[in-house]
Amino acid sequence: MIVVCPACQTRYVIDDAALVGASSRRMRCASCGNVWTYSPESAAIQEAIAEVTATQEAAAVAEAPPMPTAVPSQVALERPGGELRADAQAPGGPTAVGRPPVAVELPAAARLRRARVAGLVLVLLVAVVLTIGLLRREQIMTQFPQTTPVYSALNLGSPTVAGLEVTVKPTRTSDSLVINGDIVNSAQVTRRIPRLRVTLRDGNKTELDSRVIDPPVVTLPPGATAHFDTTFEHPSITATGVAVTFASQ
Repeated sequence: MIVVCPACQTRYVIDDAALVGASSRRMRCASCGNVWTYSPESAAIQEAIAEVTATQEAAAVAEAPPMPTAVPSQVALERPGGELRADAQAPGGPTAVGRPPVAVELPAAARLRRARVAGLVLVLLVAVVLTIGLLRREQIMTQFPQTTPVYSALNLGSPTVAGLEVTVKPTRTSDSLVINGDIVNSAQVTRRIPRLRVTLRDGNKTELDSRVIDPPVVTLPPGATAHFDTTFEHPSITATGVAVTFASQ
């Protein structure tokens, strides 16, 4: 026989012989301590109530929507060495799909502002390069002769002659006039020597003859002197003076 505690519904299996001939018997529940009087009639009523309750509970469970299955969340674990990885979800669970990268387009005003800043930086950079190229053109043409045609095309090829001094000493022979001269660099920097224009003049400083000669050296260090000479064959007998200047080309 099965006896159920009416308070906590704990069930007990009792030998039928223990209740034979008894109309009722007091019982105590070992689980909750409840004391009640057992009789065959009350047991039958209690059993019927238990069956109805069990039926209702079963129906309620059948009609209830299925509970969602908990999906393990991804957990960031640290591997040896400091590298981080994301554990995959449990087998059979839904697969996490990464969100694709979204291209963020800058507003038109921001794009315009960036373009203006980039243009300003480019203009400043070009201005600095041109300024250095102009102020240092002699050094650049001296170290890189291939740049000379570029400066000449821009009418910037003529080297600075500040600090260069020329002295001449003409010597006349029976059929020629020999011009000997020296170029002295009194500047504090090395100068590139341009070509020389040697001109014969009369007493009124009228040009009678002239020629352009190459310099004796390409560059002249500070304080250094370079010698040059040239000869005019059969010069005019009226030539009494000599002028030496630096040619522009």
